[in-house]
Amino acid sequence: MDALKKITAVFVSLVVHGITLMFIVLGASIIYRSPGFLLAWAVGGLLIAIGALLFPRPRRLPADAEVLARSSAPELYGVARRVAEAVRARPPAAVAVRDLEVASEYVRVGWRLRPVLVVGLPLWLVLSARQRVVLLARTYTKKDDHGLLMSGALWTLAQWRESLMSGGGPLELREEAHNRLVISLGAEAPRGSYQAAGTLGRVVGYVLGWPALLLERALLWLARPGDGRDVQAGPAPLEGVATEAEAARLTELIEGRRFLAPVQAAALRGATISEIRESTLARAGDLDERAATARQGERLLDPASSAAIDEELSAHYARAVRGFGLIS
Repeated sequence: MDALKKITAVFVSLVVHGITLMFIVLGASIIYRSPGFLLAWAVGGLLIAIGALLFPRPRRLPADAEVLARSSAPELYGVARRVAEAVRARPPAAVAVRDLEVASEYVRVGWRLRPVLVVGLPLWLVLSARQRVVLLARTYTKKDDHGLLMSGALWTLAQWRESLMSGGGPLELREEAHNRLVISLGAEAPRGSYQAAGTLGRVVGYVLGWPALLLERALLWLARPGDGRDVQAGPAPLEGVATEAEAARLTELIEGRRFLAPVQAAALRGATISEIRESTLARAGDLDERAATARQGERLLDPASSAAIDEELSAHYARAVRGFGLIS
């Protein structure tokens, strides 16, 4: 991101946060000036509630991510730290696993932006020691974190947009209530009032929601580099850890998901974790341990340490493999 785009992104983020604070301050001011009026409490409380709804929350781990204790997975924590240092990334404070997620990610969670490495078990299971190093290096250098200020603004804009523009579908409850009213009151029932109110609400929602959508798109564009691709480190940090060909091969494997069908079939047959891993590695020549050529990669994770990691994750593998059939 160049300097001008970064400055503009910060400015837009500050404007978004300023609007959020404005709701809270304005609501509190109305209540403070007229504490004896019920209407002041109603209006002020509504504005404060809107501000609280739009107030940014820190990023959290996915609900299905399980953080591993360092004492239960010392080898996994060790390779995570070594690869992070090799690509000049901050070592993760914690490592988590996801049973049914293929991709791995390196995220910063909480207000303190605690770095956490999240490993997807289905892919990790079938990778050789060398490919596991490549996966970790690729995960660390693929940066999609925009910082607390910008991430908070994007979260606020998403909440704003979804709250205002989510009413475009059919309003079944309103239609049902209107039908009951017609049955009860007959000719005296108001005509079209429910539909009119719903239409008016959707129009107002779209009118107020479009600025949020445009600001969100603009901020996402400002968060990208000049070529329009995701922010990602160049090849220099991967030098000595993974070659360009290895990174491309792994990307193709992740996007094509060639490994998934054989793993799912083996899981349905009741194959053990070791059988699934051995058969997958035997079929995929690009995942053969003999393909490891970079000396530093061997030092980061050798086959013996990789096997020790599998032993640490054995209970998690056993649980995850039962749900592999749900992965699409």
